[in-house]
Amino acid sequence: MRQPIGRCFVYLILLIFTVFSLFPFYWMTVISTRTAGEISAIPPAIFYGDKLSMNLDKIFNNENVEFIRTVGNTAVITLIITLSMLLFSSLAGFAFAKLEFRGKSLMLLCVVGSLMIPMQLGIIPQYIIMSKLHWINDLKAVVVPGMVSAFGVFFMRQYIDSAIPGEMLEAGRIDGCSNWRLYWRIVVPTIAPAFATLGILTFMGAWNDYLWPSIVLKSSDSLTVQLALLRLDTSSYFQDKSIVMTGSVLSTLPLFLIFLAFNRQFIAGVTDGAVKG
Repeated sequence: MRQPIGRCFVYLILLIFTVFSLFPFYWMTVISTRTAGEISAIPPAIFYGDKLSMNLDKIFNNENVEFIRTVGNTAVITLIITLSMLLFSSLAGFAFAKLEFRGKSLMLLCVVGSLMIPMQLGIIPQYIIMSKLHWINDLKAVVVPGMVSAFGVFFMRQYIDSAIPGEMLEAGRIDGCSNWRLYWRIVVPTIAPAFATLGILTFMGAWNDYLWPSIVLKSSDSLTVQLALLRLDTSSYFQDKSIVMTGSVLSTLPLFLIFLAFNRQFIAGVTDGAVKG
């Protein structure tokens, strides 16, 4: 009797935490279907309304923001950063994990050490560089600094080191494979779960990034979707939270779809090595 009772208690605790975790997202979608007056009412509305189409019309016909354009800018930035992050991080991780070269240990130490430096310390020198390159208000100012990271390199290095045995690479070298061919034919197919994990984390980080884009992107043509959310409310007397939340729902949908598409690979990449075979 103790085991079923204990299992029910665990499921009850998990259910409670799930409800608390999902309720903010549910509340965000409820607000997106209501007007500002209905949101401010007491008690507040907790069920869906019928004002979603009106709020969407306010967003897509907004005088301050071309919302579709900002979504396009964010998509371009995010896709380029994600693809380059996967390519460069996996190449560097492969080199650190399976190749021998002079200064390897020192370079890896510098990569790991850079993880302890707060990102905020690099904002001023990074802004000066972007200004010297005349990239302010240009999407390149957001894309180029995010194309590779120390975390991505270290993550790929650890995964490749544990997932690919050295004997497999030695067999490939005996067959005449170069390092590039070993990478494309052996490493890339093997680390697909790591690609999914790092890809989702990078996609989410680039899509939700606010601090750096808010510094280098000021013109309306170069705004990202996170910056556009601040300009959706055109009222001078009160904040129309319904429009902001409708925009937030639209900006969250791509993240939700990406996670649904790659959640199995993501979980496999995160849990790989947690259980010994």
